[in-house]
Amino acid sequence: MNRQLFKISHCTAITSYVTMKKILLQASLLLMCALIANGSAEEIAITQKKIDKWIETRQIISEERANWLGEKAMLETSQGILSDELTTLNRAVELLSETSTMADVERENLQAEREEIERSNEMLAVKVRTLEIAVQELSTRFPTPLLVKIKPLLQNIPEDVSRTKKALGQRLLTVLGVLSQAEKFNGTLTLQTNARDVSGTGVQERVTTLYWGLAFAVYVDDAGKFAGMGLPGPKGWEWSTHNESASDVRRFIATYSGETDQLDFVNIPVEIR
Repeated sequence: MNRQLFKISHCTAITSYVTMKKILLQASLLLMCALIANGSAEEIAITQKKIDKWIETRQIISEERANWLGEKAMLETSQGILSDELTTLNRAVELLSETSTMADVERENLQAEREEIERSNEMLAVKVRTLEIAVQELSTRFPTPLLVKIKPLLQNIPEDVSRTKKALGQRLLTVLGVLSQAEKFNGTLTLQTNARDVSGTGVQERVTTLYWGLAFAVYVDDAGKFAGMGLPGPKGWEWSTHNESASDVRRFIATYSGETDQLDFVNIPVEIR
């Protein structure tokens, strides 16, 4: 649209220039005719020079005016283009301002969410550490067969949480692993055969021990001479001797292990804490 306006204005300027030139030419011819009819040759020559000079001056003025009109039209067109560009730039600035505001709000929301996650992690870290300490204390009451199974898990519990690189999720899984193994052990009967000094003479005897979950355990040697019972204590399992019940304990263990098909009641020294 602006380019069309520029073309129209420029054409108008050229048309005005041509019209002015025609008028000057007609006036010159009329003046020449009048001089020829009334004046001498010298006067005619002088007058002719003046007319030529006047025509030249008018032509220069007309050309300058036409050029000025053309430049004016071009400037007006440029002004329109620049005005449109300025409007576009102002709109772009407004959009950038709106986008910046939205980005600030989003950044504030993300920062608040991050702070909430950090607070949750701090609370979770305290709870996980409490569970780790509780599991370590509880493990002192676990029997040897269970301790053998969970030893790798207990070793993964950090002594100094400020220096550990283990993630909270990994540490929590370790605690749950220990508790899962303890619950599994507590729900079953476990047989263990090992060498122990049950006579008090320093001689190692082959002994079979039956753990009734985490509640109690009974043991007897292969000869059926020495027997006893074990109970969980605050510093580990505590064992007491009950040699008078050796035969009953042996029958009890034999029935469980499948060494005999005979089922009968036996008296064993059991104490539940």
